[in-house]
Amino acid sequence: MRQFGTFRLDLRNECVWSGDEQLTLTPRPFAVLRYLVENPQRLVTHDELLEALWPETYVQPQVLRTYVLELRKLLGDDPHDPQFIETVPKRGYRFLAPVNETAAGPSSGGLIGRDSELAGLHSQLDRCRIGERPTVFIIGDVGIGKTALIDAFTAELVHAARLRIARGQCLEGFAGKEAFYPVREALKSLSADDEKVRTLLASAAPGWFGKNGASSPSIGEISEALEALGQSDTLLVVFEDIHWADSSTLDLISALARRRNRAHLMLLCSFRPSEVDHQHPLRPLGETLRTGRRSEELHLGPLTKESVAAYLRRELAAEKLPPGLASLIHQNSTGNPLFMIAALDHLRTQRVIVARDGEVTLSVPLAEIELGVPDSLSGVIELQLDRLTDADRTLLEAGSIWGSIFPAWAAAAALDRSVDETEEAYAALVRRVRLLSIAGHDELRDGSHSTFYVFAHALYREVLYNRMPASRRAQSHLRVAERLRSMFAGQEASVAHEIAAHMAAGSRARSA
Repeated sequence: MRQFGTFRLDLRNECVWSGDEQLTLTPRPFAVLRYLVENPQRLVTHDELLEALWPETYVQPQVLRTYVLELRKLLGDDPHDPQFIETVPKRGYRFLAPVNETAAGPSSGGLIGRDSELAGLHSQLDRCRIGERPTVFIIGDVGIGKTALIDAFTAELVHAARLRIARGQCLEGFAGKEAFYPVREALKSLSADDEKVRTLLASAAPGWFGKNGASSPSIGEISEALEALGQSDTLLVVFEDIHWADSSTLDLISALARRRNRAHLMLLCSFRPSEVDHQHPLRPLGETLRTGRRSEELHLGPLTKESVAAYLRRELAAEKLPPGLASLIHQNSTGNPLFMIAALDHLRTQRVIVARDGEVTLSVPLAEIELGVPDSLSGVIELQLDRLTDADRTLLEAGSIWGSIFPAWAAAAALDRSVDETEEAYAALVRRVRLLSIAGHDELRDGSHSTFYVFAHALYREVLYNRMPASRRAQSHLRVAERLRSMFAGQEASVAHEIAAHMAAGSRARSA
């Protein structure tokens, strides 16, 4: 971003900002302004401008005067007393105003905490503009903000010159039913208001866009059509949730990423790693492209506590927050944006957080706030758990008896299995799903070792625990209490609190 006077030149989006207002400017005048701004306080001749901007195209010198006239009108610049563009008669122009580097312009859709990721996507788009055709995979679990990042990125491009965006989304359950579903959606959105695109696609894929009902196009035909569109203009193709993609779509992604001819084509795909097990075709595809340096991966991690605080200040329209509130929500959401938003909505609905006239207060002391599982998240988590096998859910439920972090021996007790058998089952589970990970190891009193596991989020543990049948929950607690007595025989006093807690939980579950 270049700033001069009250104006900002947005190089990413090829536009000009005046305060928070985006000014309309066509590509060629923008190119003239950009060159002048990047070469301030010196004479830029007519020949230099024409050679730099249109080296292989004949442009009459008087056309430059038309563009400069348009720029002066946009900037409110007086040619007789110029502040920005001075005309040097019969020679060229000089940009007079001091130019400074500034941060990016107005935020995209209010996205918080993803500046580096957005910058990375723009860097890949810059590669695309010079014909390097990058392929980028945005990888992250449920609620981490993959779609929000894509929305913000495409919003910043909405006024970019000579750029087309084709966007399609894979849907659960469609992978085995309809070939190329997200591809057709993307191409239809691309051709909606562009006769040139419709004509090209009707020729390449008459079964989709023509009138003769021909069969579906081949992967080669689709690739060539997209590359043709990426010759004159930059083309951004977005496929979301490709963990649900059909095999034809994955084959197209593979073909586009591997083709080596130059085109202004960027492929941007998102997926959840928790949905990609060892048998999923996306796994070998990703490994092959990564090994061959044909793709880049952008892994979305949790938001920082500072980003959570910034989100709260914005949403609550307050400069100050009650002490500890940001930490509470960050801890309970573990920086997951979806969980963060749900937690805030829940606290506002329950009138625990009250925001009025720029001031935020709590109706309940911070230490007494219990977030539980917000209703808006319960269904999302239940849906994830329902995709698991019965055996996997049983393992996770056994761990939930102890807590968000639990030892394998406690889960083995709840399941009434041996520790060795249970650890083998959890080792396989950790490799298959991302709801659980290894937290460490502990030495037991008899000299043996037990692995500790941690749930990806405490909310998963809470939903698992609450959905267990009361009788099984009661029996599991009592088994854990009995295992504690056995392990600490003669020293039960050292674990008396834990034994009592499991006995009480088992009694409550029985009476439920």
